[in-house]
Amino acid sequence: MLAIACAAPPPAAKSPPAPAPVPAAPRPAVADSAPTVLTPAQDERDRAIAAKVAPILDAFTNSAPQLLRDGRVVYVSNRDGLPALYVADTRQPTTPPRKLPTPDERVGAVRVLPDERSILFTSDVKSDGNFRIFRVDLDGGGPPTDLTPGESLHRHVPTVARRVPGLFSYSANAVTDRTARVFVQRADGSPPKEVYRDPRSGYVVGLTPDGRHILFAQFRAQNDQVLYEIAVATGKATRLFPAEGTSLHVSGAAYSADGRRVFVAAAEEGRPATLLALDRETGRAAARYEETAIPTGTIDPEVSPTGDWVAIAVDAGNHSEVRILDARTLRLHKTVATGHVAAGLGPFRADGESFGLTLSRPDAPTDIHAVGARTGEVTPLRSEPRPGIADGPRLASSIVSVPAFDGLTIPTNLYLPGGAAAKLPTVVLVHGGPSGSAYLSFNAEVRVLSSMGFAVVQPNIRGSTGFGLAYEKADDREKRGNALKDIETVNAWARAQPWCDGRLVIMGTSYGGYMTLLALTRQPGIWQAGVDNSGMSDLKTMEELEDQTIRAYDETEFGALGRDNALLEEWSPLKDMTKIVAPVFIYQGVHDPVTPREQADRMVQALRERKIPVEYMLLDNEGHGVVRRENRIAYLARVVRFLEERL
Repeated sequence: MLAIACAAPPPAAKSPPAPAPVPAAPRPAVADSAPTVLTPAQDERDRAIAAKVAPILDAFTNSAPQLLRDGRVVYVSNRDGLPALYVADTRQPTTPPRKLPTPDERVGAVRVLPDERSILFTSDVKSDGNFRIFRVDLDGGGPPTDLTPGESLHRHVPTVARRVPGLFSYSANAVTDRTARVFVQRADGSPPKEVYRDPRSGYVVGLTPDGRHILFAQFRAQNDQVLYEIAVATGKATRLFPAEGTSLHVSGAAYSADGRRVFVAAAEEGRPATLLALDRETGRAAARYEETAIPTGTIDPEVSPTGDWVAIAVDAGNHSEVRILDARTLRLHKTVATGHVAAGLGPFRADGESFGLTLSRPDAPTDIHAVGARTGEVTPLRSEPRPGIADGPRLASSIVSVPAFDGLTIPTNLYLPGGAAAKLPTVVLVHGGPSGSAYLSFNAEVRVLSSMGFAVVQPNIRGSTGFGLAYEKADDREKRGNALKDIETVNAWARAQPWCDGRLVIMGTSYGGYMTLLALTRQPGIWQAGVDNSGMSDLKTMEELEDQTIRAYDETEFGALGRDNALLEEWSPLKDMTKIVAPVFIYQGVHDPVTPREQADRMVQALRERKIPVEYMLLDNEGHGVVRRENRIAYLARVVRFLEERL
C-alpha cells in the first residue's frame, strides 16, 4: 500500500529551491524522567518470565519474498533476532537459508536488481528512521556497500529501472523538513543526483523501464493524493491523476511492463475501490477493475514484468484477499485461495510466471509463499519448525462485531487461550495508526499475553482502514472523542463476556499508546492498568518534534499546529493526566523519530509528581517500538510482571 505523505502540487517546470526547513523546537527539560530501577525481586521475576517468552519470540517470521529465475528466493527474516536478508532455494524448503552480509541493524525495504546478482536494501541506525541505501552481492563479494553515505535523510523505498542496469530512484526528506527530494542513482556507487523537489512532501512509487520518468505520489490530506510524472532529464512534473479539482484516496500505483500505462488504485467515500489502467499520453482510462466483493476495501497492485498480469491485494481491515487480473483488460482471472488471513504481495518473478506472497495466520508465524500467476496456486517456500509455537498452548481466535454507541459496529479480533475454563483478566490491545488496522494474524505480543493467562481483545475502532473511507475518517479532529467512546464500548462488552473476570488493561503501541493514555485520563474508573508503548502525550510538541513528513498525516488526523492549537490541547493526554488513577507502564525508544522521547519523559514526570505508580522502560538502541529480539523479550517480560503486580 502507498505510504504517501505530501501536500501542494509541484510546479509545472523544474522546481525552485525548497523552503527553509522547519526547525525542531527545543526539547523541554524534564527533571524526573529517569528509567525505573528494578528491585532484585523484580529482576528475578523478569528473568523467569523471559524464559517463557523467549521460545515464543524465537518463532521467527519471514516476509518480503523476491523470487529469482534460478529457483531461489531473497527475503527478510528476524530468525537471528533482527530483520535481516536471507537467500534460500525454493526447491529445498527445509534447508536452512544463507544470511547475506548486512549491518548490525534492521533491514527495511528490499529490491533485487534486474541482473539478479545484487540487491538494494535500506537500513537505519538504532531504528532512528534515517535510512541509508545499501547494495550487497547475492553470491559473495564482501560486505555491503553504503550507496548513500552523505547527508542524513529519511530515505524511502527504492524503485529500479528494469531495462537500465543498476539505475534506481527514491525519495527522501530531512526529519526537520517535510520537503520531498527525488533522486536517481546508479548501484555502482556513483553519487545520487537530485532531479526534483516538491515544496511539501511525497514518495517515489515507480520508475519507467527505461529510467526516463518517475511516478511521484503527493500527499495533500489523508484521503487526497495526487500522482505526478517527473521527467528525469528536465525535472518537469506533469499531473497524471486525478483531474484538477478532484480529491481521491490513492492507495497504490505502478507503471505497466512497457511503461505506456500507469495502474492506479483509488477509492472515494461511498464507492468501491477501483484499479484503472491510464494511458500515459492521454490520461484516459484504457481499462478498469472495480472491487465489488469487498466494497469497503482498498487496493494495492503488483505488475508482472512480462505484461500479462496484475496481482492485487485487497485490504478488508481485519483480513486481506488476493486477486490476479489480466493486465490488458483488468478482468478478474483468479481469486487466490488464501483463506481469512493477512496477505502482502511481493514482486513477480522476472518471467512473470509467479509472484511472492507473505501470509500471516493467528496459529502460525508469518511466512513466505509463491503464487502461480496462471493457476493461482499457493506454494509455501519455507518449511521450518517453530517449537515455541507448535509446543505452546493453543490459541482460539475469532472476529466479533461489537455494537457501537451510534449504530456502527466495531470489528474486533478476539484471542482466548485454548481450553481456558476460568475467567481471565483481559487486555484491550489498540492498534497503531491512526490510519491502520488490526488483522486477525500472527502476533507475538498476543501470543505472549494469552500464554500468560490473558484474554486479548483487538478492536478496529473508528479510524481504522479497510472498512470504508467514511469509517476511516470518523475519528478525525473533533471526532476523536467518538473513537474514545468505541474504546469504552469495547470495555463494557468485554466485561459482559463469560471469559472476562472484570479486570481490564488497555495497551497499545504508537497511536495505540496514545489511546491508552487518553483512555486512562478520560475513563479512569474502568481500567485497572495501562501499557503505553511509544505513545504521544502532548499533540502540540509532538507535531513540533516529530518527523515532519509524518506531521502531514497528523494535521489531517488531529489538527494543524498553530491553527488548531486548542483542538490539539483538548485531545492531549497530558491535559487531563491528573485524572489518571490506574498504574501505568511506559516504554520508549531513545531514537524514536515518530514519537519523540520527550513525550514519554513528560508523562512519566507528571505521574511521579502525583505518586501514581509508573514503571518507565527506556532503551538506547531502539526507535519507534521494539525491534531487537533481546529487547522484545525484556519488554514483554516486564509488561507481564508489571501486570501481575498491579492487577
